[in-house]
Amino acid sequence: MNRVTQKLLFSFFFLLVGLSFGVQISQLVENFLFAEAGIYGNEAMIELFNYFSLGIVGFVMAIVAGGGVIYLARKKQQEIGFGEHGELYYEVFRESLNAQFLVCENGSFYAVSQGMCARVELQELELISGGMSQLVDEKSFVQFKEWQSSGKDFDQLELRLRSQSNVSNQLIVSLNHTHLNGVFLGQLIDIKEQTQRQKQHELLAITLSSVGDGVICTDTEGKISFMNPVAEAVLALLSREVEGKPFNEVMPLINEESKEPMEDPMQSAMSEMQTVSLSQLACFRNHLGLEFAVEVSCSPIFVKPEEIAGAVLVFQDVTESRLMRKKMAHLAHHDALSGLPNRLLLQDRLIQACKRAKRHAHQFAVIFLDLNKFKLINDNFGHDFGDELLKHVANKLTSTIRACDTVSRIGGDEFVLLIDAMEDRRHVRLVIEKIFSAASGEYEIKSTKVKASFSAGIALYPNDGDNAETLMKCADMAMYRAKKVGHSNYQFYCTTLDKEAEYCHERENELIKAVERREFIPYFQPVVNAQNHQIEKLEVLARWKSGDEVIEAQQFIDIADEAGIGNQLSMQVFEQAIEVFSKFIAHNGSLQLCLNLSVKHLLDGDFEDQLLGLLERHHLNPEQFELEIAERPLLERADDLRSRLETLSRLGFKMSIDDFGLGQTNPALLKELHFDSIKIDPSFVREIYGTGQEDDLASVMINIAKSLGVNCIAEGVESELQARTLASNGCNQLQGHFFSVPVGSEEIEHLLKVD
Repeated sequence: MNRVTQKLLFSFFFLLVGLSFGVQISQLVENFLFAEAGIYGNEAMIELFNYFSLGIVGFVMAIVAGGGVIYLARKKQQEIGFGEHGELYYEVFRESLNAQFLVCENGSFYAVSQGMCARVELQELELISGGMSQLVDEKSFVQFKEWQSSGKDFDQLELRLRSQSNVSNQLIVSLNHTHLNGVFLGQLIDIKEQTQRQKQHELLAITLSSVGDGVICTDTEGKISFMNPVAEAVLALLSREVEGKPFNEVMPLINEESKEPMEDPMQSAMSEMQTVSLSQLACFRNHLGLEFAVEVSCSPIFVKPEEIAGAVLVFQDVTESRLMRKKMAHLAHHDALSGLPNRLLLQDRLIQACKRAKRHAHQFAVIFLDLNKFKLINDNFGHDFGDELLKHVANKLTSTIRACDTVSRIGGDEFVLLIDAMEDRRHVRLVIEKIFSAASGEYEIKSTKVKASFSAGIALYPNDGDNAETLMKCADMAMYRAKKVGHSNYQFYCTTLDKEAEYCHERENELIKAVERREFIPYFQPVVNAQNHQIEKLEVLARWKSGDEVIEAQQFIDIADEAGIGNQLSMQVFEQAIEVFSKFIAHNGSLQLCLNLSVKHLLDGDFEDQLLGLLERHHLNPEQFELEIAERPLLERADDLRSRLETLSRLGFKMSIDDFGLGQTNPALLKELHFDSIKIDPSFVREIYGTGQEDDLASVMINIAKSLGVNCIAEGVESELQARTLASNGCNQLQGHFFSVPVGSEEIEHLLKVD
């Protein structure tokens, strides 16, 4: 039954009630009036009066009775809380799909919503007639009564339905006091929905607590409302300590390099209504003074489209990774041993220096600096010792030059200096002499003293080149010229070096072709007995027969080694020399052949087999050969050569030290290496003039040979005086132009008197 039908029925009811009252009242009036007036008998008038009075009185009574009932109903509605527009509110409440109800303190329902009826699967009249006492079990109803007596304004009660049905018999009811005494508003809460929401909240809380990033939430005013444990740990503050405080006050972000404050990302995200990411240089310092590098991303929190409830900031502590990136970037551009700029950073600074010099029209210098005899130091004292020496040298060089200049280590014992904005060559000379004075000299490392000296090459911008590559090349060429001229020397680049380099390049190509054409031939120089001058040995010397010209080894042997064909060239000469020697040995069985070897020969894994193959082919024995190696490279690579020298000695080859006295002679080491002969360098023989005093050095060399128990040979004998003096001092064998210049195979046959 709808509300309109109810109103019509109520109106009809009030009308009947009014009419019945009107009949009674009109009868009383009739009896009173007509009896008093004595006018009974006029039936027409009486009947007319009855109808008239009945109508008037009935209408009035109907209005009074209906109005009274309506007034009382409205008053009751206002008392319950529906107010002036009670019918509308009542209808809205009843039609609501939310499970709501109004319950009085005695447990009777005043009103229930359609959602409530659907939830408990009961009709509205059933609920209202039965009340809460019939809806829930006794224990739940007692719980409802206890809540009333507790005086709580709001609570959630867990109630159970009295009747069993298809729905869950468990209800979660939210009860609230209304503004009227004894009337309460109730609402059913979906257990599944509440449980799911609770699980989601728990999962969200666990997730935010478990993530490795810091999370901070703020409201629309930028005040912190939440922080996860990671953020608490980094800030060294608890969430409750910072709740309600401005974000910028708790976590002020600054630029890592400039230390300038950064814009508040929370406000930026909310004003722009999009995600904001800060640069990789963001960092902050917490209240304990600890600084953290962070990567920050901030997003607005939307409740509805275009409606923001605040912002959430997610940050990562990247302090370690940023430090690692800086370290890796430093290592990529700096030498790991010395900490100096490496070749890559030097190249960049050279390019920038060229641009500055071009813009400001000034000069600068590139200096190639090489540490002399560093290989020997490394071999004698070990690589750790060498590394320490390089560190000391790097410190000396850095402290010597200006802050605007650059010292770079590009590998091994090579340093490059960039002297910026210099005036002229005189300025560069002053700088390089200052460097030589400061960095050269004695260093004490691990309680051991060692002397260091340098060779340097200098190239100038723009005279020697206008780009980094050309300047580096020119300075390198000048440095190699300085090493050839002599130690502790520096050379400026000049065009002559280009010509020399071009000559060497052309010479290399010619030598390669000459090896292919087998143009290298052996020459022989006799080694004679110091007493009777009989030939006892023949030293093989390489010659290049280029057309009609015969070129000595000094003019091509170094270029051949640099071109990588030194071993191939030597084996070509040895092969021819051994073939000729096999004929000589048939006439003189005690004759020996001397072969000059380089360090590359000895370190070549195939050399030993190749040499033994040649001997086997010509039916010769190792005892008939003496292998010569220069003293200086021998001492520099003694550790690397030791096992190979011992192997050759065990095979029967005689071993000889050439150019004896030019290196840092170490008798103990020479004795340990088991050499059979030493050859005194010609520079000592040339000093023999028969005056006695100048002969001392040659005599010292002869005495060293005697003390070592080895054969002594003197090279470069050019006069009878030299030969006689050496022989009288105990030298065993002599060699030089006084006896014979190096000659070809045909000439040596005549000297040996071979038929």
